[in-house]
Amino acid sequence: MATEEQKKANLVRVYMMTVEGLVKGLWDLFGEGAYAAMETFGDELLEVMQKEMGLEIGGENVHEEIAEVGRLFVDEFGFADKIELVEEDKGHAVIHVDGCHGYNLTKKLRALGIEHPFTCPIMNVMRATIHKNLGLEVHEHVDARDDVRGSKITFKFEG
Repeated sequence: MATEEQKKANLVRVYMMTVEGLVKGLWDLFGEGAYAAMETFGDELLEVMQKEMGLEIGGENVHEEIAEVGRLFVDEFGFADKIELVEEDKGHAVIHVDGCHGYNLTKKLRALGIEHPFTCPIMNVMRATIHKNLGLEVHEHVDARDDVRGSKITFKFEG
């Protein structure tokens, strides 16, 4: 019989296999349209961060919104080592994520043919924040970065 630790590890493995299968199915079905399928996830995680983690948003610009969400993903979740806004103007923003703890999932998904980790929680919450608080339509895209075990997230804004 498995120990309690083995049971927990097996349970996590089953959950991860479930997630991988769902993500692969979404990508196979929708391709790049799978980004839109994750909007609800971003909205819901944003709400959790506001209610349970003290996320205060409502800044007047994209920089403030991205910085606060990034801070929580680093300081409260430990989901990444560093999140940095590297480019910003009225129409777009580029974020670099270094030392992402979702990187192993990204590698597995890439092996399945999914080049863009559209399930990225950082990207999805930032999109939700920008849309909800600044009223901008947001088009997002993410590329894995092997050099830093992270990603490059690009947002384009309209409105």
